[in-house]
Amino acid sequence: MKQLPAATVRLLSSSQTITSVVSVVKELIENSLDAGATSIEVKLENYGFDKIEIRDNGEGIKAVDVPVMAVKYYTSKISS
Repeated sequence: MKQLPAATVRLLSSSQTITSVVSVVKELIENSLDAGATSIEVKLENYGFDKIEIRDNGEGIKAVDVPVMAVKYYTSKISS
């Protein structure tokens, strides 16, 4: 995982906003598919307002990436 350049951050920040539980679930399912998942299980508590849980059989997160996996402007999807 690496930090995105400032110019890329400006482009991405202006084009995408997650505003609902549906948007969050959609993004998480897309992440699962990007990781090669062929099986995806979605569990919501209180319609997703209390908890959203996604389980899949995709590639998973590398141990080295765990400290930055939720840090703003870091990604493993864009390489150039």
